[in-house]
Amino acid sequence: MQSIWDEDQPVLLLDSGDLFGNRSRVDQQTSRFLCKVTETFGYDGIGLGERDLNYGLPFLKEMVEEFNLPFTNANVRDPDTGELILPEYLIVEKNGITFGICSVLDPKQKIITMTSRDAPFEVADPIATLRELVPRLREKCDTVVLLSHLADRGTEECLKEVKGVNICVTGHSFRNLKSERIFQKVVMLGAVHEGRFIGRADIGINTGSGVVQSVSVTNTSLDEAIADDPVVAQMIVDFKGELEAYKLAQRAKFPRNLGSEKESYLGEGTCKKCHTAEWSRYVESAHRRAFPTVRTTGMDKEPECLVCHTTGYRHYNGYDDDNRQFAHLKNVQCEACHGYGTEHSREGKWSRKAADSCLDCHDREKRSCPDKDKGPEFEYETYWAGIKH
Repeated sequence: MQSIWDEDQPVLLLDSGDLFGNRSRVDQQTSRFLCKVTETFGYDGIGLGERDLNYGLPFLKEMVEEFNLPFTNANVRDPDTGELILPEYLIVEKNGITFGICSVLDPKQKIITMTSRDAPFEVADPIATLRELVPRLREKCDTVVLLSHLADRGTEECLKEVKGVNICVTGHSFRNLKSERIFQKVVMLGAVHEGRFIGRADIGINTGSGVVQSVSVTNTSLDEAIADDPVVAQMIVDFKGELEAYKLAQRAKFPRNLGSEKESYLGEGTCKKCHTAEWSRYVESAHRRAFPTVRTTGMDKEPECLVCHTTGYRHYNGYDDDNRQFAHLKNVQCEACHGYGTEHSREGKWSRKAADSCLDCHDREKRSCPDKDKGPEFEYETYWAGIKH
């Protein structure tokens, strides 16, 4: 990018979405850092990808405001207000040419945030949206640029139906467009995911009509042949240290200091051998689906979730996401309530211990779960009826 800027020619810098990382607290910290670095590039337009809502709408808006990120989208609305969550389009002037930049997201791309409390976003049909928007946009600009987060096929289907777009950058794609491509009189551009490539298009535009007259495309792989920028490289080193400290701090809130190093969890398969009827009831319960619940929202690495969605997370020899030896202890298994299998008791102590253990997770005041207000207040008799065995 520096070599391009040094040419002292007008640059329109664009991204078609999915700037943010996976759904986890650690990746959220990484995404914040990425936004901080992205601000220094001076983007003119960033389309919305489904991953950009991984951490919820408030986080996206926070990043937009804090780091001046020019996100835009024309077909995703807030379910509570019915309003678009981002500016419908952007107007940018470069070298006497006015560009209208808009973006649409594919309704088929499922938006999942890290908290299940978020209502589903309303994603309108992209073709219908652009049919209405593009004519309005053309009244305000010379050249219309679409940041299409519809992947390759969806983008082509859209451009067959919508007229008036001059340039299109395709997102949610795994295909590089390494040379000039014109489709339905639209200049098609694309560089694949994860920032592994940077695409460049040298474009000649008629200043009167805004029509593209010439284009030359190159696609550069950001591999070892490209030297690291020393300033950014040091920022990354510093951030990795901060990230490791963050991870340790999160784990420290839930120290593994309960139980005994001499005891072991045997796993639900061992319990099933003798307690077939009880195990059959357990299989039907939400306890058996506890881990997939947090995995779906990308929280399966978060200590605040694992402490209640696995077996023995705070105990010696309990579930440990960094140790495959204990990977079989996902979900709230029998021993999560009854205790170590190696301490098996037959005089009633295990039943009493299980009853006392419920509030370790089902107490709204004690647990740190972001969905702690979900569901009714805990009442032992009511909850027991759902898992009675």
